[in-house]
Amino acid sequence: MINIDELIGDLVYISFNQIEIYTEIGIKNKSGHFIIKGYDHIGLWIEHPGLIIINKEKNVINKKENNIIEANFLVTWNNIHTIMHYPNREGYDFPNEFAKKKIGFKINSKK
Repeated sequence: MINIDELIGDLVYISFNQIEIYTEIGIKNKSGHFIIKGYDHIGLWIEHPGLIIINKEKNVINKKENNIIEANFLVTWNNIHTIMHYPNREGYDFPNEFAKKKIGFKINSKK
């Protein structure tokens, strides 16, 4: 069995119940591969696959500048149809960044 904590930072397949919710932010396919950035009680935070903002300068003819920006978006639990993880597959399953860190207290039971 896998825990959702183990999926953070991994590339997973997600299919949505309602894609219409995300068309405004450029997500048009009902399913795809996304990197999980985190989760909370509302749903999964996933990395946007490529948000591009087009800036148009005033007073300059035909000058456009495309900026690719890093962005994450929330997929609510009720809108997730399926999540598929690829354990041990290169390029999809990455080491858990929290597993190596020593966070918290260590209790020494020796007296």
